[in-house]
Amino acid sequence: MEKKIKILQLSPQFPFPMDDGGKISIGNLTKQFSNFGADITLFCYSNNTIANDLLEQAKKYCKIEIYQHSTKNTIYRILKSIIFNQSIYLSKHIDKKIQTKLKQILSKEQFDIIHTDHTCMAPLAFYAQSLTNIPIGLRLHNIEWIIWKRYSQNIKSNLLKRHYINNQAEILKIKEKEFIEKSDVTFTISDIDLSRAKEIAPKANIYSAPAGVDLEYWKPLEHIERNNKELIIATTYKWIHNVDALKWFLDFVFPLVMKVFPDIQLTLLGKDPPTWLKHYYPQNLNVIGYVEDVRTYLNRANIYIAPLFVGSGIRIKILEAMAMELPVIATTVSAEGIKATSSDGLFICDEPVAFANTIVQLIKTNSQTRELGKSARNFINEHFIWENTVKFILHEYSKLVISKK
Repeated sequence: MEKKIKILQLSPQFPFPMDDGGKISIGNLTKQFSNFGADITLFCYSNNTIANDLLEQAKKYCKIEIYQHSTKNTIYRILKSIIFNQSIYLSKHIDKKIQTKLKQILSKEQFDIIHTDHTCMAPLAFYAQSLTNIPIGLRLHNIEWIIWKRYSQNIKSNLLKRHYINNQAEILKIKEKEFIEKSDVTFTISDIDLSRAKEIAPKANIYSAPAGVDLEYWKPLEHIERNNKELIIATTYKWIHNVDALKWFLDFVFPLVMKVFPDIQLTLLGKDPPTWLKHYYPQNLNVIGYVEDVRTYLNRANIYIAPLFVGSGIRIKILEAMAMELPVIATTVSAEGIKATSSDGLFICDEPVAFANTIVQLIKTNSQTRELGKSARNFINEHFIWENTVKFILHEYSKLVISKK
């Protein structure tokens, strides 16, 4: 770029360390924007004090404006959303104090683009635009109303809760349509989300800009010896839908695998693993919890497991596992947006018996499994490179900046 493009990046969270899917997706955009020569100011929320080493890490790529703010679903916020028939997901991400802070930032510095990570930050972006007339780029890491709709469909017993969640989905669908239409450009994270966005906002300026993987970082060690009977899951357990999916796997799939391989091992990585895990298969579960570098464990395991029944967007952890030459067995929702097949090392199973049988078959045919792992990495190399995605986004931003002059 001849002149540095100045980007105000709005994020619902501080993205470092990049240790879960949401932070990986946001943080890599920040990093790659910087690598392409952009000047970034990151405005984000945090409910905790950020460690100095993480602040220094972020400062390599951007200026930082952190606003102390909790986005927890409190009773007050839930009641408010019912009384005023509004989206709790949107309302908890903006208030007058946040607007005042952002106004101060905008008074001190001029920007070319407002890059908006997640639907929840769109109201704040439009507030900023009302003050400055800066074009907005909306990055849809998920189609949020789809997540809420799927959540409501998975609630079987609590009818009041199901009605509330379904109503929230409908409100969010209307708002998401409005945000996509009002944004100068919108980028979805997958082709399937592109179709969904175009369905509700057919005249909007929307493109698919997939997530990526750093293949230099996510590569297996040479001459590694994998444990043929070790499965692995790496996720964050603060999201209830990940916990529900894990419980489904342990209740309905894992026992079927144990009948064939009594010594099968399942390694669980991620923050805040549920305490009830101690009641499950103590001889077969390795509950590690949070680790700074998951590659050691991905190098050791044989198959990556990714169950999920509520979600949208794309599972970054699946992409990273495939880059590490691990075949992946996932549910349809979990594999959404990736477009790989079994020949690429991605197996899609929604029923316990099929899921278990696929695990058993991959263990029995280990040499074939390792070849599938190599195919998985090749697939990632062909379809999910951060540099290509960010180059495209910046090209669209440059066009907007020129058109606004």
